Amino acid sequence: MIKKIIIANIKGIGADTKNGTFEFDIPKNKPSIFVAPNGFGKSSLATAFKSLKRSKIDLHKNDFYKGNEEITPSIDISYLDDDGNIQTVAATDLTNNIDSVFDWFVINNQVFAKAKKNRIGGHVIATASLETPPVILSNSIPERLTFNYSVADQKARFGINGKVLPNISRLYNNRELIKLLRSNLVYLDRISGQRIQERIDTFIQKVNIQNGSKVELLEWIDENEIDFLADTSNLSNIASIFNSFDLGFLTDAENYLAAIQMSYDYNNNTQDFKKAVNRSIYELEKEIYERLFQDFNSSWKDFKPKEKDGKLIVEIPKAHHISNGQRDVMCFIALLKKAELSLTKKRSILIIDEVFDYLDDANLIAVQYYITQLIAKFRSEDRMFYPIILTHLDPSFFKNFTFSKQKIFYLEKKDAKINEHMKKLLINRAKPEIECRVSKYHLHFEPLSINIRQEFESLGLKPTWGNSAVFDQYVFSEFTKYINNETVYDPFAVCCAVRKKIERYAYDKLNDEGFKHEFLSTHKTSNKLKFSEKKGVTIPESFHLLGIIYNDGMHWKNNEVAISGKLENMTIKKMIREIE
Repeated sequence: MIKKIIIANIKGIGADTKNGTFEFDIPKNKPSIFVAPNGFGKSSLATAFKSLKRSKIDLHKNDFYKGNEEITPSIDISYLDDDGNIQTVAATDLTNNIDSVFDWFVINNQVFAKAKKNRIGGHVIATASLETPPVILSNSIPERLTFNYSVADQKARFGINGKVLPNISRLYNNRELIKLLRSNLVYLDRISGQRIQERIDTFIQKVNIQNGSKVELLEWIDENEIDFLADTSNLSNIASIFNSFDLGFLTDAENYLAAIQMSYDYNNNTQDFKKAVNRSIYELEKEIYERLFQDFNSSWKDFKPKEKDGKLIVEIPKAHHISNGQRDVMCFIALLKKAELSLTKKRSILIIDEVFDYLDDANLIAVQYYITQLIAKFRSEDRMFYPIILTHLDPSFFKNFTFSKQKIFYLEKKDAKINEHMKKLLINRAKPEIECRVSKYHLHFEPLSINIRQEFESLGLKPTWGNSAVFDQYVFSEFTKYINNETVYDPFAVCCAVRKKIERYAYDKLNDEGFKHEFLSTHKTSNKLKFSEKKGVTIPESFHLLGIIYNDGMHWKNNEVAISGKLENMTIKKMIREIE
């Protein structure tokens, strides 16, 4: 679990700004959705990780806090280690020890506006278009180099019983194994040390004085020398890697004999060996991209990896050739696959910056599918994957956010807090003793009042609020605090007051007592407003739009922060002020 991320002196976040601390219990292998309006640190968080290199934070001059390049940018991550202890890793413009624990990747919107000037009849005409740059899958194409392996040379070097050596050509052709090997080359380096070489030479001498067939020699090694080989550090590490793959070896001895051969190839020409490793991994990743994009080539013909200008890229068709949704999904799929191949450590962070905000329903479901597939892959490998989705859309309002185990965190922290008595009332509003009367007199506009104090007392609710007139005094006083920009108010009481004021507006505009009576007996605010409109009342469109706010605020769903955030939106506040 990640306990806290702290960003400082990056983009809109200074060292002393509150929105630089993301103090949440971010779970592994679940989508974590960070919700906030613009200006609350989402893009700063994405920029921080986008600028994080393996050795330091490499921040563009435009991304320093207030443009001050003299201050030190930093990222701190606190997390629970395998023993449940809190550990902290950090990075600055000089150092990075985050890299010792985490891998990271950032996906953001790739579309940019491009201006083009044309001279027509002596006049310069400027036009603009939306462009998507090629997605760079690999920044360089490694030299085409293969492993210089010869089983005949290896047998000659081993000695009289060189026949015991397995042919490891198929090992060098196993690109998945070679990819794993790249992060373990240090073991091959260390095998060249004098102490380990002496142990290997001792082992070879013992084998060469034995008699028998290849099968008999392998059996002899398994029975007599395996413990000696297992105690040969670094050599045993390489053998263990081989043992984790199905290489067709039938004995433990073959894993060690293969490791001895590879160590010789590596140390015979280390630089060429490393180049061959890089080329093998490049070919593996290129093949993976080709397989992935092939699924889409029936409709997106140009969606395939290409080698161009020394890089492996995928070109996104021009905007007028495909829909915006297709373009966005194509970019996302390419970058998500790049992320998958880049995130190799036990702990990995994926930041998805506002990609979700611009997708239609179908494409939003599609990208969620690919994210859930990736989460499942990391989970199956017993790894800790932290996909963090940055958005200004509240998932609780949109049914197309379909993650079954998503965690939602609201970045905008407000002092607004629900009164505990109000919370109890909303939780108990459906109790049969009070349901109809509370709905009619407390939670909707009703010119008459009611006193059900006894029922409130029996349910443990605030007794005086049994009198709906007293309850109205409370909600309208909280509304006044909100309108007057006081920082502390009850957001749910404000929602109740907004609903009552809107309904009263519609009620007062009706010019017939029969209509007013029918209005009061109509259920749901939306139906009341529609009724009034049918009777000739002009209802401002904003009253309908505010239904998203006040209806959600009349039901307790642990949505306190979400309601507060919406009420603090400047446009929402303006709409509410216009009610009176």
